[in-house]
Amino acid sequence: MNCKETQRCIRPFLKDELDGHTAQNFVKHVQTCSECMEELTIEYLLLEGISRLENAEDFDLQSELDERLEYVMYRKKIYKQIKAGLFLVASLVFCMIMFD
Repeated sequence: MNCKETQRCIRPFLKDELDGHTAQNFVKHVQTCSECMEELTIEYLLLEGISRLENAEDFDLQSELDERLEYVMYRKKIYKQIKAGLFLVASLVFCMIMFD
């Protein structure tokens, strides 16, 4: 994913409108591109900050954004583990059928 694609995905990412694969590519890019991370941070601060100020809530938006980015990558890791586990189970079932 390049910078232009990433910047087009900022609002959909913040609104949880990206599919899992696109969200993962988005996070990978912003973690390595300071320019896109800055754009994401500004957009997040604007969207969430204004809403929170209107409600007079206490908040740490930078930590919340960091957690959100980490969560997307955590989901990817869990998905890979589940996929590997399903492959292992399917392989075992196949072997049991073949050698019975």
